[in-house]
Amino acid sequence: MKTRTLAACLLLGTSSLITLQCHAQAGLPDDTNGSNDDSSDTRTFDTVVVTAQKREQSVQDVPVSVTAFTPESLENSRIDTGTEIARQTPNMRVSLLGDESQPKFVIRGISTPEFNLNAISPTGIFFDEVYIGASFLGGAQLYDLERVEVLRGPQGTLFGKNTTAGAINFVSKRPTFEPEAEIKAGFGSFGYTEAQGAAELPLVEDTLSVRGAFNFAHSDGYIENVNPNGRDLSNIDRASGRLTIAYKNNDGFDATLRGFVVDNNARAIGPINQGTGAGGVNAFGVNPRMNPFTGAPLGRDQVATDRSGDIEVRGSGAYLTLNKDFGFATLTSITSYVDGRFLNLVDGDGSIVDLLHIDFASETEEFSQDLRLSSNGDTRFQWIAGLYHQSDDISINTVYRLFGGPPAFPVLTQSYDQLRQSYAIYADGSYDLTDTLSVYGGVRYTQDKGKLTGFMVDPIIPQQPVVRYDDGEPTGRIGLQFEVASNIMLYGQYARGYRSSAINGGALTNPADLNAAEPEKLDAYEIGLKSELFDNQLIFNASVFQYNFKNQQFLNVVGIGTQQLVNAGRSRVSGLEVETVWRPTETFSLTAGAGLLDSEYEELTLNGADLSGNELIEAPPYTFNLAADYVHDMSGRGELVLHANYSGAGSQYYSPTNAPIFEVSSFVDAGARIAWRAPSGNYEVAVYGKNLTDNDKDAGVQIDPSTQTRFATVPYPRRYGIELIARF
Repeated sequence: MKTRTLAACLLLGTSSLITLQCHAQAGLPDDTNGSNDDSSDTRTFDTVVVTAQKREQSVQDVPVSVTAFTPESLENSRIDTGTEIARQTPNMRVSLLGDESQPKFVIRGISTPEFNLNAISPTGIFFDEVYIGASFLGGAQLYDLERVEVLRGPQGTLFGKNTTAGAINFVSKRPTFEPEAEIKAGFGSFGYTEAQGAAELPLVEDTLSVRGAFNFAHSDGYIENVNPNGRDLSNIDRASGRLTIAYKNNDGFDATLRGFVVDNNARAIGPINQGTGAGGVNAFGVNPRMNPFTGAPLGRDQVATDRSGDIEVRGSGAYLTLNKDFGFATLTSITSYVDGRFLNLVDGDGSIVDLLHIDFASETEEFSQDLRLSSNGDTRFQWIAGLYHQSDDISINTVYRLFGGPPAFPVLTQSYDQLRQSYAIYADGSYDLTDTLSVYGGVRYTQDKGKLTGFMVDPIIPQQPVVRYDDGEPTGRIGLQFEVASNIMLYGQYARGYRSSAINGGALTNPADLNAAEPEKLDAYEIGLKSELFDNQLIFNASVFQYNFKNQQFLNVVGIGTQQLVNAGRSRVSGLEVETVWRPTETFSLTAGAGLLDSEYEELTLNGADLSGNELIEAPPYTFNLAADYVHDMSGRGELVLHANYSGAGSQYYSPTNAPIFEVSSFVDAGARIAWRAPSGNYEVAVYGKNLTDNDKDAGVQIDPSTQTRFATVPYPRRYGIELIARF
């Protein structure tokens, strides 16, 4: 099918207005010739190229529902972490029960109800095409990025298992073999300070180059702890760095080695704990929402805890990407090694009394190897085929201390090791039946093995036998892509998604709870439209979909100290998504997105209760996002760059019971940024505001029946800042 070159220069799903020399990048003719002819179209747009099909393509040519973020849109919207991407993505939500280093992504209502450290998300997280399995390493540091891609719908063919809901691909900037540098410093409310930087140094002209980047941020706590002996919670404390070495020669070979380190040490996002007993008390007779010193109710930004639980995330790793062009095809090898450790010191009762303290700790090692061959050239038949292996080894050590520990109650220590291994073979391709009609499809077969060893809860459960699973599942897709006109494309497809078996890492008091749940399977049907209208001033993309979801893995909390990992029968999800970008002039653009969801459990029984007919968890009936960008030329004195965004979501439930205690009402969120950019473009000063609506709706909810406590988190409050940027 013909490539629509202009589409490669239009902006989708972002709110960026920073311009690039797109005529040259997209292969469009340079029709300016130094002329001031007003009849020529001088508008330029960000080039949005994605790798949703493992090859670089215009986002408008890909038959996948994609929201793509450029570096400029991330900067203008002040998106600092992976958890904030949902603000600009239809039908995507993020929930938290820790800090931003442990997000739980939900796409089109497909989620996981568990936060166990050995849990697997149905949304695959990828860094430079490398899958990251550990949930606590899923909160990407968004700095020095080339783009972020959010792929909605099953991506099992090319991205593999555990992408039932979709995939999020973070792509770091590749060396350009040109010297450059950028530094940013920022200050804000609540003592916020940040520093980011990147620099590239070519060592051998057009052959060898090194790029380094770093990110640092710190703030005071946003949640006040009224305990004079405690610390405020919900602070920011992160630091990370990345080193990239790139090599290329004239024989069609290139190599890129990326190494990274992450060091987060935040205090717990202030848990807003409520007692579920009469009068708001918990099982210990304490109301955690009352100030123990004054007897007055606590505000939404206040807690009274005897423990300011630290959250530590340490991670490091390296990715090696090799490409060799053989003319007819390119051979690609991607090898990765990642390790990390996590510690979360939780005040489980959320009060000033020492009633329940939990120390969650884990260490992980992950290895992956992707080897694939991709066709080259502009031919009717495009194909890709490969082999894949991934393994992760995680060690868990969790300590529970009730009533202050001995002699009132013994300290419980849960420990185990879990090893998962995955092997896959895959092929995908497209064939142009005519100049306007293409058929595409692919298949992947994955073999997954897992085992949990050494499980014990000292001193009440002795070491248990090994728990294993062994799955073999095909996934794939097949579809038609039709170019109605040179700027209008329709597609329709069927896709099968799969999430491998999982082992219950939350068993605590009953050995019978230690089990493996069966794999999840999802059948997805989707019809989509991608178009450029009104002389390419408007991008209008839309999709409708129908999901049939089977065997959703569900954490079923039965009672005190007892939780089971079960499969939840059948459910159905249908929905609509629309994304538009309108740019009536060279200096002004509007971006809008909306998502609608209709979800229902068709077959679900938990604790003897028939929950069929209820809504799926974390599946709000609507989401929306709006953004506006304007650039004002100050007649030789630089540019004024204005940005504003507004987003929201409908009410949602955090339990399939759909009980009121699990419901979180609708919310809206707004942000703005005003920047002055020097005429040279080398310097920029900006002020910004985030969460200007001061949204404080719960960002995550869980009930602990053993302590009769509702545990919830709230977003960061309204805040402001200033940033200084220098580019060389």
